[in-house]
Amino acid sequence: MISTTTIRAELEDYIKSEGTTLHRFSETTGVNVGTLSGIINGNRPIAIGQLDRITAAMGLSEGHFYDLYADECFTSTAPHWRRLRPFLLRCAELQRHNCIKQVLGRLLEDLRQIAGIFDTAEQMFELGLKEAAVILYEAVIESERSSHSERLAMSYYRLFKIHSMDSDKGFKTAMQFLPYRHRLPEVYALDGILMLVEVYSLKFNWSEAEAYADELCALAKALYERKVWKYSDFKPLRPLVYYYGRGYLFKSGSYEYRGMFEEAKKWIAEYADLSWFNADDETQTAVIEQFKMFAQANYLCMDIKTGDRSKIPKYVQFLEEEPDELVEGLITLVESANRHQFYIDEILDRFSEEIEKYRLIGKDKWFPESAVSVNRCSVFFQNYAIYSLRKRNYEEGIRSLLYSLKMAISLNNKPMIVNCMTLIELNRKFVTEEQNKNFEELCRKVWENEKENVLYGFGFDNG
Repeated sequence: MISTTTIRAELEDYIKSEGTTLHRFSETTGVNVGTLSGIINGNRPIAIGQLDRITAAMGLSEGHFYDLYADECFTSTAPHWRRLRPFLLRCAELQRHNCIKQVLGRLLEDLRQIAGIFDTAEQMFELGLKEAAVILYEAVIESERSSHSERLAMSYYRLFKIHSMDSDKGFKTAMQFLPYRHRLPEVYALDGILMLVEVYSLKFNWSEAEAYADELCALAKALYERKVWKYSDFKPLRPLVYYYGRGYLFKSGSYEYRGMFEEAKKWIAEYADLSWFNADDETQTAVIEQFKMFAQANYLCMDIKTGDRSKIPKYVQFLEEEPDELVEGLITLVESANRHQFYIDEILDRFSEEIEKYRLIGKDKWFPESAVSVNRCSVFFQNYAIYSLRKRNYEEGIRSLLYSLKMAISLNNKPMIVNCMTLIELNRKFVTEEQNKNFEELCRKVWENEKENVLYGFGFDNG
């Protein structure tokens, strides 16, 4: 017990050097004098809460002794999880990830400790300590021997969920999670499959997105028919009807994106009336009504995209009543205007304040809170740029392309990046000096994201 002896020695030396007594130090720390005596004499283990109070009373920084404390958790043949788990959680709070890894190195000498590691990771996840939870989930994945272990499937699922807003890590963890989705408890499988649909949609891989949308709808319907929603322990993150409707919403969206508007209408019909789902609470009823509203709007959307301009006033009224749908609505209107060669200046002026607010998304950070919303804003500004270029408003067109490019880079959305960069190059002669400087900065950002793959992927020396 070298390390804990060092802590005890430093504590004893501090009390002597300060000319205080054990009783006075006990009053300062709030730790019982008998407990302090036992700690100094080596007769009592130190709890992490006691160590934090002692550290503060000594005027030392938080976690000062943490590198030494790990041994305190291994004072017998088996680790004391009653002391170990609070220590790991405290390390997570202070982002002392080196200490967590130090403890894991000791724990994984005995694979029977994987259950305790996983349970602690779950607790960290629930507390929002996700960086530390990642370390523990990865340790479970590396050490779990059974490929059929539910812990293993859950660890892949949690990593996917943690990284889902990061385009690169999200896709990587999605691929790792993919083979394990059927080994999850069904209550988590719903959310896992939905995340797969979202990831493939962000990549514009519609065949895969549609396949997992079908899988999601089938699972949700099977669970409904088994009446699992009647069981008190079946508590998915969202009502069961949400997953069913969301699957068909994405499926209709995949056909819409590909310009197959009549086919998209067939799938809109699947979520237009979900009243056959047993709406046993207000939340589920609200979800059913929301999908009904989505369907009404999306029928209008399909008509407008096919060139039916008579539906535009009704659609604009809908967008004014449902501001949360405005980005999607503006994409529909601008895309249709570009495709069918008409103008909607009056409508764009009506929503000009909202459009300016969308430019602020991701302004000071490259990793957005919502990948889906940033992706849709990127799509809007690319379409809005094309609209502006059609009107020969080149300054606004380039400005919007730069916003779209910035958002696409934050998601590493390569098709969008390529489209934006190509359109800027095609209109290079209209780019202002300031816009060109901004463009060069964004190009450097793209290069920073890609250079490791380019240099090392082709065996070049990065020196």
